[in-house]
Formats: sequence, structure tokens, C-alpha cells
Amino acid sequence: MRGSMRHPTGRWGAVVVALGAVLLLSACGAAAARPGRRTAASGTVSFAQPVASVPNYIFPMTPAADFTGQNVLELQYLLWRPLYWFGNHGRPVFDEQLSLALPPVYSNGGRTVTIRLKSYRWSDGLPVTTRDVRFWMNLLLANKTEWGAYVPGGFADDIVRIDYLSPTEFRITLNAAYNHDWLLYNELAQIIPVPQQTWDRTSLSGPVGNYDTTVHGAHAVWAFLNHQSNTLPTWDTSPLWRVVDGPWRLQPGTGFNPSTGFVTLVPNPSYSGPVKPTIARVEEVPFSSETAEFDALRAGTVTYGYLPIEDLSQRSYLTAHGYQFEPWTNYGMSFIAINFTNPHTGPIFKQLYVRQAMEHLINQPQWDRTILKGYGWPTYGPIPTHPANPFADAYEHDPVYPYSVKAATALLSQHGWRVARSGTDTCISPGTAARDCGAGIARGAALDLHLLYSSGVLLVAEEVQALKSAFSEAGINLLLQSAPTNTVFADYATCNKATGAGCSWDLIDFFSGGISTIYYPDYLPTSGENFGTGGGFNTGGYSSPTADRLIRATHVAPGLGPLFQDQNYLAQQLPVLWTPAAPQAFSEISDHLHGAVPQDPYGFLYPEQWRLTG
Repeated sequence: MRGSMRHPTGRWGAVVVALGAVLLLSACGAAAARPGRRTAASGTVSFAQPVASVPNYIFPMTPAADFTGQNVLELQYLLWRPLYWFGNHGRPVFDEQLSLALPPVYSNGGRTVTIRLKSYRWSDGLPVTTRDVRFWMNLLLANKTEWGAYVPGGFADDIVRIDYLSPTEFRITLNAAYNHDWLLYNELAQIIPVPQQTWDRTSLSGPVGNYDTTVHGAHAVWAFLNHQSNTLPTWDTSPLWRVVDGPWRLQPGTGFNPSTGFVTLVPNPSYSGPVKPTIARVEEVPFSSETAEFDALRAGTVTYGYLPIEDLSQRSYLTAHGYQFEPWTNYGMSFIAINFTNPHTGPIFKQLYVRQAMEHLINQPQWDRTILKGYGWPTYGPIPTHPANPFADAYEHDPVYPYSVKAATALLSQHGWRVARSGTDTCISPGTAARDCGAGIARGAALDLHLLYSSGVLLVAEEVQALKSAFSEAGINLLLQSAPTNTVFADYATCNKATGAGCSWDLIDFFSGGISTIYYPDYLPTSGENFGTGGGFNTGGYSSPTADRLIRATHVAPGLGPLFQDQNYLAQQLPVLWTPAAPQAFSEISDHLHGAVPQDPYGFLYPEQWRLTG
């Protein structure tokens, strides 16, 4: 992630721009008015959350287990703005206008970065200053391993010192000269000024102080804020979360329903940014099933929803009844995660030939034709080819391991496995010689592999069944288990990368057929967070000295050459199993709602830019 990977956020690949707790909401109670039906009293826009995907963490220094699009993109960034903003009118690029600071100025051979803040104010009337930046940085530096975006040797570790020169200007001295794009897109973009005057405390009843200025105090403040963030019933009443600098805030007292995940946002009247909200209220509405969400669309009770892929035949009906069809393409990649740390199956997954055999059994063109209805595109490496961007080279457009049962079975039989076409392969030649099964694999070991996948979306169920069938052709037995998306993501993200503790899974499919991860808050698609040793989202435990060296080069060397080398190596090495990608959602947007298109490639919402008519 920061080297690239983010949270999940796909709406029909299992995740739908909104992961979270279950919701018990029927279509008839899903939202208020008909799409775009605006009255002077309300002006409400209802936005459909994906199935079983709702916010569950509000403090923007988010742990890995909670680093989802629903928490960050659909909640936190609407309330608290990062220092630099990315995503500009549907393009995956820097947006200076929406950033809280002017572009960075480099000196000292590129080792020093000076940043000047623009004039923004908190909702309590106080200015956003470098003290708020310092508060964020103090908490981060003291608690970096608790932060989902942390990569050892990356942001935080590369800072030598920070000088706060004035209330509006600060200077960062780094331990080396870095690629300027990487610094802006993947390092400075992670700074989020937060309200020190309200949050610098260790209890709700205690005074605000300068606790963050010591390591011990910063630990205590982080622990307090983390606890408050996990206390969901208090989100819309706590004095902490009502102080914001973004265009929106939770509606006091009724802004969040912890039992369903229903979110109600109202404008921040003190917002200092360039685009002021004109909608009186935005409701992020949870649904218990895609059928319920589709029924709400047909009933006209959702302003901004999505069409499940199995209901694409209803597109013309919705168009005739006042909706605009807009596929939402995210800048991310799609894959099935591999657990290299599992004490039983990890030694099997560490054999490249096994990963190659499994990749040969993923028929990406067929998945696109039959399951994704022709709306998908292949994933052959870590850099997305959609939307169009300058970061993916030609190698990413062609399969390294095209579909072939023959190639898969040959790889296994040539490396010591008895291939059973009607059963499960077993190792008959243990050892580490060229034609043996490999280190740590015992005689009789079987290719019985557990696949955990997100429940509630027909598309995902179809894909894992197709995968199980294809794997069986080469004697690999997939044992399928489903769970709500938040549960699946938490199981993935809470693994101990070093010891494997808590990592009982073998393979995890979050959102195959959608987007597994989006590049944020590392917007330049380097691979450190996802696939670097110890990376914040590398909880499968993949580790390669060659990959680490290539990733490091993308951080320090100028130009795109190192990025191309990194992506090509990972395409070959398969730290995950690449699967076809598709739009995050097939959005259906009321004809009365304007300003929602183009949709953001990182999955951000811009309700302050929306207008209702009619």
C-alpha cells in the first residue's frame, strides 16, 4: 500500500466502498426521499453502502485491520483532510487546489522539504497550524507500528528531524535524497493535521495538554484515541470527533448507528476549502443484501446506488426511471492473498513452482467473459492498467502465466508431486533437490488448501467455485469458507508477519473480480506496503531481498525505470495470485444529482461538489 496498497473498496467484488458491520436494513427502510427529490427542508442524498460493508473506525491514524475504504474514503477524509490531496477530475494525479498546503519546496540536494500551510480553520474556529501537524507526527513517530500504512524504512523512519518554523511553515530533513514524486505521492500525502487543541488528552474528563511531546505521553494519547474510535456508540456525541476541518461532520446525536452502520453527514459550516457543500444532508445507507439494495433502486429510494452485476439486464429499466449508469473504475489491483507464514502450508507456498501452477489455473479471459460480463480486465502484476496511467509498462499487459492445466500439472509432477486428477496431489519426493517438493514439505503432504472469501456477493461465490473447479483439474483441493468482508479483512490484516501468529488461513479472496486494494495513501504505485518485507499490508509475509532492493530503488532513483523493474519482477514472482479486475461498482446515479461524475479513481467521495435539482 504505501508502496502501494490500500484497503479494499469494491462494490461488487465483495467489498463495496463500504465495509463493516452487518446491517439489518430492508429496502423499504433504506433511505428517505425518491432520488433527487429535493425539498427546502432536507436536500438529502442517500448513498448506498455495499453489502455488510460499513465504517467501524473513525480516528484517522488507522490500524491495518481497519484500513478500509469505508473508514478512510467514506468517513475520515470527509471530516479531516490530509495535507495533500490526490484524485483530480477522475484522474489518478495530484490536486493542488484541494490540498491543505502549497506544493513542497526541496533544498539541500533534495534532503530537505519545506511546506507552507494554506489558511484553513477547525470547526471550533481555531486555525489549522503546524502545531496540528506536529501533533500528528508525534503520535505517528511514537506509535508507527500501530499504523496500517507503516513500512519499515519508509515514512517515519526516513525522517532525521522536523523543524516547525512558524504556525504556517515547517521543514522536514530526510536521511537521503528521494524521488520527488515518491515523496509527494507516498510520504507527504500521509500527513493529516488533526486538532491538537481537542485530541491531545489521555481521558475525556482530563485536561488537554502537550502530552504528545514525550514518547510516553504520545503512547497514552494514541491509546486513548484508539479506544474512543473503537467505542462506536459515542461517535456522534463525543466532543472529540465534532472538531473537523473537512467539509462534513457527523450529524450530532444521530450521525452514526453502530448497530447498522447507517451514517448521516451534515455540512461543516466553518469549512475553509474551495468548494462548499450545497447538500443539506448525506446518508450512507447500509444494506443486508444486494437484492435489498437493488430493490431500493427500483423503488427510487436511493440517490446514488449501484447495480449488482447479475442485474445488469435491468440497466435500461433504471435509465428509463431516472438513473445514469456509470461504471466506477478504481486505481488498484485484484488478487488472492497467499499466507507464506502458515506453519503447515507456508513451506508449500514458498515454492515458486507451486504459485506458478496455481496462477496457470486462473483463466482470466474466461472469468471476464462469463462472470464479469465483459466489464473486466486482466491483472498480471502490481500496477493497474485501468484507468490509463503512465506507471504500467508493456509487461503488465500480457500474461506471464497464461491459463494452462497442462503447464500446471507439469510443474507439480516435475517437482516431486503425484498429480491426482480425481483427488488431491501428494508429495512423493521430499527434499530440496531440483526435482523434489522443496524445503519444509514432508512426504505425503497434500495440496489441501483453505480459501477464505467474502460472503454476500454472488459474483465472488461464482469466482471461487470456478477457481475450485479449475484447481481440481491439477489435483489441488480448495476447501472453501466464507465470512463477512470485515471479518475476512481483519483475519488478513491482523496476522503477525514475523511469526505467523493468528494466521491460520491459507488463501484469502477479498474481492476478486473487483479491486482488492487501491493505491492510497501511497498514490504512486510502488510495492513497499504490499510486498516489501515487513510492509504494513504484507500480512501474507512475502519476503524477497531482490524485491526489497527493487522497491527501494523506486523510492530514491529518478524516473520510472525502477518502477518498471519492480513491477515486472513481482509479476513473475507471484507474491499473490493475480485475478481479473473490474469496476469497483456499476453506479446508478439519479438524474437529479449533479457533480458525482467523473468518479474518483481512488474511491473518494466528493459530496461537497454534488448538487440536487428538481
